Amino acid sequence: MSHQDHATPPGSMLLERYAPTTDDGRWVALVVAGAALGAGTLVVPALLPPDDAFNFLAVLVAMIAGVYLGFALTDGRVRAALTEELGIVIFAIVATVALSTREPLWLAGGLFGHAVWDAIHHRRGLDTSMPRWYVPLCIGFDVVVALYVVIRF
Repeated sequence: MSHQDHATPPGSMLLERYAPTTDDGRWVALVVAGAALGAGTLVVPALLPPDDAFNFLAVLVAMIAGVYLGFALTDGRVRAALTEELGIVIFAIVATVALSTREPLWLAGGLFGHAVWDAIHHRRGLDTSMPRWYVPLCIGFDVVVALYVVIRF
């Protein structure tokens, strides 16, 4: 091991692998666009009574994971489809727990967790083929909706 290996802070390789790159200047703009789409989506729960808004957002948590399955099926590889199916199961469980406990932290955690799932797909941490614009767009969407859950509930 070289001296340089000891100077690398823990987690920096992970950050380096999944952080936005300068080769795509659109990344930040796409996060902002996703945040705007998330804010637009929030018109629906903002107009609903709290229980109905919570239910709507829990279903949203379960649904958003399904988009990646669509990409995986288009990709055509069984491994990609199985990975994305696992994601659907995980987020469906989180949504079900949120609904059954009425605990907003499960709901917000599912949305923040989905933003992490998105980030893992960035630069092919999970090797499902998808448009490059989708990951930052979805991160912006997830974070804005998660913050709404934290604030409202």
